[in-house]
Amino acid sequence: MDFKNRRKEFYEGKLSQIEAKEFLEFLDSKEAEELLSAEIIQHWSAIIKEGDISFDNNELWKKIKLKKDGNPVPFLQQDPKVRKISRLTWLRAAVVFFVLGLTSIFFILNQNENDQSYTLAVEDTFVTNSNQKGEKTKVMLEDGSVVYLNSQSSITYPKNFKSNRSIQLEGEAFFEVVKDPDHPFEVEANGIITTALGTSFNVSTFNEKQMVAVTLLTGKVKLNQLGNDAFIELNPGEESMLSVDFLEMEKYKVLSEDKVLWIHGILKFDEAPLDEMVKILERWYGVTIIVNGQPQALRGSGVFDNQESLQNVLTVMSKTLEFEFVINDQVITLNFN
Repeated sequence: MDFKNRRKEFYEGKLSQIEAKEFLEFLDSKEAEELLSAEIIQHWSAIIKEGDISFDNNELWKKIKLKKDGNPVPFLQQDPKVRKISRLTWLRAAVVFFVLGLTSIFFILNQNENDQSYTLAVEDTFVTNSNQKGEKTKVMLEDGSVVYLNSQSSITYPKNFKSNRSIQLEGEAFFEVVKDPDHPFEVEANGIITTALGTSFNVSTFNEKQMVAVTLLTGKVKLNQLGNDAFIELNPGEESMLSVDFLEMEKYKVLSEDKVLWIHGILKFDEAPLDEMVKILERWYGVTIIVNGQPQALRGSGVFDNQESLQNVLTVMSKTLEFEFVINDQVITLNFN
């Protein structure tokens, strides 16, 4: 990490939400402590070298001991030929220590006390769009890019999005990205970063074990794990399932159009297991589904458009999977024999 430049960018508010969080975490590390210590020593050495002076360490020691114990302690001066440091040089040195020390303490305490002040700053600088169960929205970004946000999902991004095209995603979204080579478009989800210039792709965290599925329709994207420089590139029609807990990065061919049918209001199951279908129906219709009995390892297929009622969907599914259902307002009960 280029510590000095990153610190300068942090002060000037040029870091993305992800970069700012990484910087705060870095400041609490042993490496950061060593960098700050070295910087203090470097400044101090430069001041002494510039003035070509030494100082009366006997007098300094007396002050320290007096502060500590309340009484001065005798001290044997090893080199009687010393000159006292000037007031101006002492003042400059004190300023250096004060500024650097205050910077270190501020960041470490800010991180340890956590992140109340950081959260407030994020709220002031970033915009969040969220959907509840049963909701789907289309979000127009400042740079002209479009985000289709699925149910039970949210995105957070900077207000000055044109100069900082960084998005944090929870849930699922489809992105149509306007090309801007000078400002790469980044989406972070569960520690997986998708970078694109001009393309369209789908990102979903609706998977087991916090895996992130990235599906590319057009263009090209680069995928990497947060804090890991290794990456994988996707071409149209390819998908990758990644996690920060697994270093392996693989990709495979898929019917990418099927992965984004949801933005057109089409619900499709292709040999999907029962628990997956239940979760999708809950998000899609904004309901809670309770499963009674002991269903076997059931899988189902079917295609339903946006006009299809939940009752009709369940009627079709019940004939194939052999269950009865009861609808009580927003709570659905599936009864298996």
